[in-house]
Amino acid sequence: MKPKILRTYNSVWKVEKVLYGIQDIPLPIPLSYRQLGFFAGGIILVWMLNHFPPLSLIDLALIEYIFLPGLFAWFFTKQLLDGKEPHRFLVSVVQFHLSPNYRNRYKEVSDVKKPYQYTGKVGYRQLSYHERRKPDEHRISD
Repeated sequence: MKPKILRTYNSVWKVEKVLYGIQDIPLPIPLSYRQLGFFAGGIILVWMLNHFPPLSLIDLALIEYIFLPGLFAWFFTKQLLDGKEPHRFLVSVVQFHLSPNYRNRYKEVSDVKKPYQYTGKVGYRQLSYHERRKPDEHRISD
């Protein structure tokens, strides 16, 4: 196991609260309060969507109220999108698409009508599309 490099001690002191049982009934797996919150949110979402097709056509309570919220809770607590938690990633995507600002290199551009011009020399390479010849003798690979 590769050791984790800590840049600050903030993550050391953030211990997630875990629920091991309810009313002296042990749970099969320990659940964090965050997982329970996403599970409850998934149940509420399924209940609201259950009034519209195609979920209203399904009459399998086990799938609707256990499997789908469990999948919802697993995705939002265990997966990362672009290095972020999925709900934070979705919020940042919505913020980006709703912002009217034009950006260049994550900085706001005030005048969009004036095209950007490079002040220094710009190097580039021209591609040539010629037929392939036989490989040279001194070449190692093709």
